[in-house]
Amino acid sequence: MMEAQIFNHKTGEARTMPQLQATQQTRMDRDWSFDPPAPKGWERETPLYRASQALRPAVRARYRMELPFSETGDSWQYGTEPIVKGQIVSTREWPHPSMQPLNYSAKQVHQFFTTRPRSRLPRSPWVGDRIRLEDGMGSAAA
Repeated sequence: MMEAQIFNHKTGEARTMPQLQATQQTRMDRDWSFDPPAPKGWERETPLYRASQALRPAVRARYRMELPFSETGDSWQYGTEPIVKGQIVSTREWPHPSMQPLNYSAKQVHQFFTTRPRSRLPRSPWVGDRIRLEDGMGSAAA
């Protein structure tokens, strides 16, 4: 019999139970999920990424002040200097789609960035001192 761990996002409780029972619990009660709760304060944590390919900075400096482009190629619109493959990048700008997220905030930003129409995204995922993921169409993740 396979075991599964489920999490209550309201109380922070975690339970391990048979897979079938866990599936039923998550379907009956929306407070329970197979996904662990987000770490506290993740929206204030600067995202970290690993470059999976070499990236050039934007051809023109003004591109860094514009909304995200739909096509990127091997240049990072918000880059200020060349990035080598495997380099760790800490940024509060939108990532290049090829970057690999290394922390929870980076996973959230990267997932949001790669699944939304870029023409609707704001200039940056940061507003003030926190991440705010909004796509201009009423969908907000944080």
